[in-house]
Amino acid sequence: MNALLLDASPSASHSSSRAADALHAALAARGTQVDRVIVRDLNLHPCTGCFGCWTKRPGECLIADDGPPLAARVIASDVLAVACPVSFGMWGSLAKSAFDRMIGLVLPHFTKIDGEVHHEPRYARYPHWIALGTQRRPNADAAALFAQLVARNAINFHSPSHAAEVVSEHEAAAAAADRLAVSVEVGS
Repeated sequence: MNALLLDASPSASHSSSRAADALHAALAARGTQVDRVIVRDLNLHPCTGCFGCWTKRPGECLIADDGPPLAARVIASDVLAVACPVSFGMWGSLAKSAFDRMIGLVLPHFTKIDGEVHHEPRYARYPHWIALGTQRRPNADAAALFAQLVARNAINFHSPSHAAEVVSEHEAAAAAADRLAVSVEVGS
């Protein structure tokens, strides 16, 4: 199994960087090959909403930066693991920017999944999703909202399974990372 780990921390000293370290270690301990991407080091421009990834070059963003190769790496992975700060229960800005650039991984057409309207899949296989968020102080409402957001995004991207946890910056992320790594084994 291979995992693409998006370290969407704003700095190397941020608690979400330590969470990425913990996720990397937990996945590797289970024999998963982990490819870590430091999102802040990428040349990643914002999505312009041009829909060229749907109409002009299906599945590939038109912006010539690190976005198209990142999306290709996501779809080629068995597991998409993300570590990022949680802001108001949402993805941190770097993770959100990366996900915005992946809309081409689904089709512009719609289908119903469990009675809800979602984009149709472009590919036959999508990665499992796990996310480890960090927050300054424990906030159960924000953590619950983040878990729900990860679940909804995973459905939209046709992930076969998903799991999310949130830790405060003073909590050790290792136990949460270990639970997330186990969830991928169970979800496979």
